[in-house]
Amino acid sequence: MYLLYVDESGNPEGRDDRYFVLGGVAVFETQAYWINQEVDKLATQFFPSAEVEFHAQAIASRRDEPWNSLPTSRTNEILAGLCRILTAQKIVLFGIALEKATTAEPVARAFEELCNRFDLFLKRLYAQGEKQRGLIIFDKTRYETRLQTLLTKYRSGGTRFGGVKNFADVPLFTSSASTRLLQLADLVAYALFRRYERGDTRP
Repeated sequence: MYLLYVDESGNPEGRDDRYFVLGGVAVFETQAYWINQEVDKLATQFFPSAEVEFHAQAIASRRDEPWNSLPTSRTNEILAGLCRILTAQKIVLFGIALEKATTAEPVARAFEELCNRFDLFLKRLYAQGEKQRGLIIFDKTRYETRLQTLLTKYRSGGTRFGGVKNFADVPLFTSSASTRLLQLADLVAYALFRRYERGDTRP
């Protein structure tokens, strides 16, 4: 089974942001443990005696502890370390950057796109002889019930792009503090939002 960890960036309801983003990292089920271990090692390298949760925007802005006591060069090292983990492991990245003016329901539309792309990824694996199901795992959000209802609808009736047949169940929701994979998904969502909202492509 492939697990797709997803986080969001941008306010889907406010007027301040032009874009709403979903960013995700997909891994084969046996990889999750080892990737969590790699991120834990990075955390221990910089904070040997403290538990720390990685949130890209908090690290980059350096407004709050423990980030505001670190120099910019150090926080850049941490972000670079997280990026190295993303590229060194067999992680598949997913991203939807939706211009909110194009739809009345940015959360639903972005989620529909994400479901379609994840299902296409699983279909390609199936065509190569690898029969896998997929499960989406979200950071806690107030849209939990809405997204679960949407995927139930997509599994029975399809999306506007066609049927989705490869999901094991409705999306699951948990705290990003409980898994490093959601913290990596946060990094992907943050980078995409920064690229589309601000035109910022710095690594």
